[in-house]
Amino acid sequence: MNRKALGKGINALIPDFEIGVPQSGGVGPGPAEILVDDIVPNKLQPRKYFDDDKLEELVLSIQEKGILQPVIVQKGKGNHYELIVGERRWRAGKKAGLKKIPAIIREVSTAESLEIAIIENIHRHDLNPIEEANAYSQLANEFGLTQEKLAKRLGKNRASIANTLRLLKLPKGVKEDMVAGRFSMGHARALLGLESAKDIEALRREIQKNDMNVRQTEERVRQLKTSSSPKAPEKKKDIFLKTLETELGRKLGTKVEIIPNQKGGKVVITYYSNDDLERIRGMIVKKIG
Repeated sequence: MNRKALGKGINALIPDFEIGVPQSGGVGPGPAEILVDDIVPNKLQPRKYFDDDKLEELVLSIQEKGILQPVIVQKGKGNHYELIVGERRWRAGKKAGLKKIPAIIREVSTAESLEIAIIENIHRHDLNPIEEANAYSQLANEFGLTQEKLAKRLGKNRASIANTLRLLKLPKGVKEDMVAGRFSMGHARALLGLESAKDIEALRREIQKNDMNVRQTEERVRQLKTSSSPKAPEKKKDIFLKTLETELGRKLGTKVEIIPNQKGGKVVITYYSNDDLERIRGMIVKKIG
């Protein structure tokens, strides 16, 4: 199997066909006509969510023009065929009442079937962001690919691959919102700025309640991160300064604080009324005089 061809999409591996027209070079027949009920879905199919409205649009198109592009299948158990590519067309064909659909039969390994299905969906932009992230993870694990090699195989930017894979770290509820189209990729990236799953879930509910856009979500994340940032620990005061504070406070009968800095420091004397201030002033002046 040509690995490089896969990175260019399914058309680089399997050329365009017309029903009843021999394959390139005259070798073998064109697509076969296979009973819809003899075809079963690919259990490795990365696509899990099918938009009902878009599927209905395809049904209407098939009823008017038929299936223009064959599905791709491999021989399964008994008289059945397992889909490699084209589950959406197969589903729509069934809904349109077709008994048979055009199909190209290929002999591929399980790993190759997975790779073809993933790459076809990615290049057709048929996957939602979570399905795409799962597909990347599945492909990387199956073939032992690093993010860099995965990006090269798919013809994508490594940063884009990395950002998409990060979506898998989100809580289940957020991922479900993305699959359903309630949250955009921008919302998800903003939520990833929070470390706590509890905080993410709380903000998720806030976004839904207030119908927050991406910019508002980003601003809210900044606010939450600022409020939760740990304060710098206070430095322990020098024992000499603490002793001096105690002595001065005892002499003046009030709270005294010595605050050092790089250039020296300052002495803060607390008073509680004008009379108290006058009392402290008198004591200091008397000592100086």
